[in-house]
Amino acid sequence: MSWSKNRLFFLILGDAIILNASFLLAYVVRFGLEIPYANFLPYLRYFPLFTLTYILILAIFGVYEMEKDFGFFDHLLVLAPAVGVFVVVHLGMLFLLREFAFPRLTLISAYLFLWFLTALFRVLDSHLLQRTLAPPKALLLGKRDEVQSFLEEGKTDSVKVVGWISENQEEVPGLKAFPPGPCDQLLKEAKAEEILILSSPEIAPRILDLLIEARRKGVKISMVPSLYEMLTGSSNFSRLGNVPIVELWRDVSSTDRFLIRALDIFGALLLLIVLSPLLLFAALGIKLTSPGPIFFKQERVGLGGKVFNLIKFRTMKPDAEKETGPVFAQEKDPRITPFGRFLRLLRVDEFPQFLNVLKGEMSLVGPRPERPVFVEQFEKEVPGYSLRFLVKPGMTGMAQIYGTYETSPANKLRYDLAYIRNQSFLLNLRLLFLTFKLMLGRKGAR
Repeated sequence: MSWSKNRLFFLILGDAIILNASFLLAYVVRFGLEIPYANFLPYLRYFPLFTLTYILILAIFGVYEMEKDFGFFDHLLVLAPAVGVFVVVHLGMLFLLREFAFPRLTLISAYLFLWFLTALFRVLDSHLLQRTLAPPKALLLGKRDEVQSFLEEGKTDSVKVVGWISENQEEVPGLKAFPPGPCDQLLKEAKAEEILILSSPEIAPRILDLLIEARRKGVKISMVPSLYEMLTGSSNFSRLGNVPIVELWRDVSSTDRFLIRALDIFGALLLLIVLSPLLLFAALGIKLTSPGPIFFKQERVGLGGKVFNLIKFRTMKPDAEKETGPVFAQEKDPRITPFGRFLRLLRVDEFPQFLNVLKGEMSLVGPRPERPVFVEQFEKEVPGYSLRFLVKPGMTGMAQIYGTYETSPANKLRYDLAYIRNQSFLLNLRLLFLTFKLMLGRKGAR
């Protein structure tokens, strides 16, 4: 069984064992082998809950995503916040559960053992990763002198350079040159897994196409940053040998993906239940004030460019686009019914989309989904517009919080890309909070 392929399973299992071993060891240190049953009972009752809590806290702090070659003391520093939070949470749980039979010395010893052994386990993890992970094969994209300079300064065992993309069919001794072409074709011919762009103004126009295609296929792309990019600190810094690099796109961690989906499901269910009286009021109001259906379904473009039916409360007259065709809603739009304008003012018309969230077609947070006809138009007018489809569309997003209906598609895309690059569970929570705050005002309502 390969450590690299099954690392997450091994780490979770190891952390669970370490947590319980730390408490057992603390009991032995305090009482010897004859542990009083009254003192041991609180541990026996709740060790599964304590174990699950510890694993969850490590996951929230991103401990399972770390693959750094840290030393023991480095791991102690990195783990300190997660272990510290567990100590506070664990003490709080003991208080709420009214379990006071844990001796103080046992608790202190258990926490210290836990911190020490978890750090030691992470050192073992680092060594096993080094032995089982083959370095990724990379293609270089840049000018000949840049490639030669990188080969001299970027020597490292963490990546294997298998070729470079030569615009002018130049040659670098000992390195195979590949003509420019589509990203997937280049990677297939070179048997490479990632692309490293060496900073050069001449190749800047090619970066966007590579980004779009590589991101669609899950290919890692990094680049040697310019001085401006290092000063702005807009990218995630690392290094290859003596050369600083930044990863242009970072995949959302498996932990964040799980937590985001859990937030979507529980959040949508909870809000549907809590808001059910308001939803019933909206449905009755639409039925009594305007002829036509209560709900309105409209095709929107979602994850990966897939079309789905978005569900909303109907706020416009039936066949509102019969004469105008597909157009955006305008301020004081005559097609909107009086009751529909009231629903839009409170954003209640959007609430049926919780059903889209439960179906997995949308998320609570993400770029707002557009109609296919507008997507086709924007893809022609706004370079990189299709990057929005790298994540699920959302009920709310950065463009809705910081922008308005008048925000141009190009600037909305900038907001969306900022979200995609930084997507995380904590960011989603923050944006949801800002959305609730925004709903108390009238900004952006149509």
